[in-house]
Amino acid sequence: MSDNNRSPFPFRLLRFWTLRILPAWCLIAFMIFIFQIAICGVVHDNERVKALLLYMEKLPDLFKAFIGGEVLEVANLAGLIAIGYQEPFVLLLYMLYAVGVPTALLAGEVQRGTMELILSRQTTKTHIYICAGLITVAGMYALVLVMFTGTVVATMLYDFYQEVPLYFFFKIAIVGGMLASAVGGIALLAAACFRRGLAVSLTVGYLVVNYFISIIADWWPRMKWLEPTTIFNYVDGPAMFDTPGWPIGDMCVLLSLLAVSTVLGGIIWSRRDLPL
Repeated sequence: MSDNNRSPFPFRLLRFWTLRILPAWCLIAFMIFIFQIAICGVVHDNERVKALLLYMEKLPDLFKAFIGGEVLEVANLAGLIAIGYQEPFVLLLYMLYAVGVPTALLAGEVQRGTMELILSRQTTKTHIYICAGLITVAGMYALVLVMFTGTVVATMLYDFYQEVPLYFFFKIAIVGGMLASAVGGIALLAAACFRRGLAVSLTVGYLVVNYFISIIADWWPRMKWLEPTTIFNYVDGPAMFDTPGWPIGDMCVLLSLLAVSTVLGGIIWSRRDLPL
């Protein structure tokens, strides 16, 4: 009989880790929520938007690509609100959670010397990895739903000069949640393979490179061929606004990336000797 069959699932460890991570998650969720309301508070005023876009027209094209690119038009209210979904500050908050949580729960516990204590309580390494994975992936997806909730609340607080298509923002939130979960899976893989410092560096480096590739490919036509190589290419907000259906192909790519990274990370973690 395998160790997994003899050992019960460590719900107490899952609860303990969840409560430990919860304050940080709540802080990040609150900042994302308030940011979405703030963005809507700016774009609901047509005259203020016109003045802001007039200023942005004088900025370099590369800088405009960072904050929305072709969606920066007064008539495109949904595109202006969607800026809050891809703004670098929001992406940084997601990165903090995606990178910090799995590296703290896996590699961090090993380096603190507490992983041996956890394993001594009839808990398998596979169960530990599942606990860390649940907290990471579920937390990332929940952050995206909080972001969408911020948009919904903002439509109740402000009067907009156009109707806000909440259904399309819901689509972006669902697909964006898959992207966020995939990022969490990549961080889990790094945390299972390396010490905490190296795992953080590699994950952050991977995300930063992907982000800059997506910006450069959007700004420089000759680099368009690089777009499929970045994970951000598979959450195409403008395309989701233009079509009523769901981007099944992009969703399959993100789910595949999540599945491959988490399963591979679990295999490596279960077979790796401690300490890492």
